[in-house]
Amino acid sequence: MTETAQDQVQDQDRDRVREQAGPQDGTAGRESEPRADCVLCGDPTEYPASTRGATLCPVCEWQEAQRTACSG
Repeated sequence: MTETAQDQVQDQDRDRVREQAGPQDGTAGRESEPRADCVLCGDPTEYPASTRGATLCPVCEWQEAQRTACSG
């Protein structure tokens, strides 16, 4: 797959996850802490900004899991 085709697939995956996830905060009326940004793509994650370590959005988490699972 070419680099631009791979980028397009990643963008489509990211959009699909956002549509399925709905609101990111899941607080239902409670005040929430701002969400941390993904360290790979910069999109909001499911984690609060105070989370330590490398935070990834659902799409990047899934892609990272695929890469590490196949690294045999």
